[in-house]
Amino acid sequence: MKKFVFIFVSLLLLNTGAAMADHHGYVVKDLIENDRVRVVLVTIKPGAESPSVVREQDRLVYAVKGGAIQRKYDDGSTALYTLKTGDVISTDKPEDKQKYSIKNMGKSAIILQVTFLK
Repeated sequence: MKKFVFIFVSLLLLNTGAAMADHHGYVVKDLIENDRVRVVLVTIKPGAESPSVVREQDRLVYAVKGGAIQRKYDDGSTALYTLKTGDVISTDKPEDKQKYSIKNMGKSAIILQVTFLK
C-alpha cells in the first residue's frame, strides 16, 4: 500500500499527466486513451515478470526494444517468444486471450508499445 501511495503522490508532484504502474521491474506507462484505443508503453527489466491477468482486448504490440519473453499460463505451460526491435505483432489468437504472465528472459530491458483496440 505504501508503494502505491508513493507512486501516486510522485505522479501528482511531477504532474506528468500519464499514469504509471510498477510491478517489480514491469512498468506500464499510459500514453493515450480514447473511445477507440488505449496505448501504453511497457518496460520489462531483465528477470521481471508481469502479474498474471486475462488480456481480453485485441492489441497490436510494437517492439521498441526487443528481447526474449516467456509467457506462463495458469495451467503451468509456457511459451517462449523472441521479438526483434521493430517487430509488430497482433494478439488476436485464442492463446492471447488466456490468463498468463510475461517474463523477460534476457539480459536487457524490453520496451513494448501496446495498442489495445476497443
